Amino acid sequence: MMDLRNEVNRILARLAKSLHLNELSLDNNQHCMLMFDDKIVLNLELDEKHEHLVAYAYLGEVPLVGRENIFEKLLEPNFFWNGTNGMTIGIDKQSQTVVLMMRFQLPLKNPDTFEENLADFVDTTESWMHKLSTMTREAEEISLVSN
Repeated sequence: MMDLRNEVNRILARLAKSLHLNELSLDNNQHCMLMFDDKIVLNLELDEKHEHLVAYAYLGEVPLVGRENIFEKLLEPNFFWNGTNGMTIGIDKQSQTVVLMMRFQLPLKNPDTFEENLADFVDTTESWMHKLSTMTREAEEISLVSN
């Protein structure tokens, strides 16, 4: 059986080089974090049991006002991944934060496309952060008008 941690650290070393970083590797919790544009926190986590590298990013909190409408707007594009570029939108129930996730089967079949896939993930994260922010603002405006 392949040592998945070493495999992921090789992938991360290659990513670090292309991002002009000194080093990038998994910590003791099998986790690595990157920040893009001072607003997007990209988490990479090794799931050895299922042989996946999981990428995830928090998009923003779900407001108490207009939740049902926001959840519907989040679920619809999640259906067959039509509006998420093959990624999945979920909610971290404890923090009430919307999360975008993507997983990579290990070992990677084509390591050359990993960086491109991560770039798509970051772009999709940025897009959904904006969409969630707009949904939240609209829900708050509707709430103000109805009160």
